[in-house]
Amino acid sequence: MSDIDWSKLANEAASQTDQQFNTTIASLTRMSITEIDTFIKESQISNENAIKVLKEINNATASNNAKADAIANIDNGVNFLVSLANRIV
Repeated sequence: MSDIDWSKLANEAASQTDQQFNTTIASLTRMSITEIDTFIKESQISNENAIKVLKEINNATASNNAKADAIANIDNGVNFLVSLANRIV
C-alpha cells in the first residue's frame, strides 16, 4: 500500500458514493466490499475519515504511539480501527 496517493484518495472519498468508496478500498486491501461496508456502518465513520485512519496505519515513519494518537483524533477513528481489529481476532 505504499504507492497510494492518500491525499488524493481522501479528497475523492468525500465525493464518492458508499459503493464506489467500498469498491476502491476493497481493491487496495484484502477485504471484500461487504466487509468494508460492515466496518463503515459499525463504526459510523465517514469515508474521508476511514481513509485518514488507513493512511495513519500505513505511515511507516510514525511510531505506534503516534499512530494511536493520530487515530484517536479522527472522528470515529477508534471505532473503525476496532472494527478492523475484530476481523483478525
